[in-house]
Amino acid sequence: MNPVACIKAINKVKTSVEGNDPRGWMKACAKETLLKMGNEHDFKQCLLRKINSTKQHIENPEGYVNMLYHQIEGKCS
Repeated sequence: MNPVACIKAINKVKTSVEGNDPRGWMKACAKETLLKMGNEHDFKQCLLRKINSTKQHIENPEGYVNMLYHQIEGKCS
């Protein structure tokens, strides 16, 4: 996983998650996943935790995780 390429790909994400900018969550999860030598599953689990930790209830968090991951898939290597 190339952290620089990954951050660049995350910065290009223009999707919002029910009014929230997901790029901060994604960057934090990318760093966490890299530090733990994790994989796609670990990144998605981290992102799911971040989405679920927001103060507002977000419907279909798993769907957002998959959509967000799809936007950076293959761009982090």
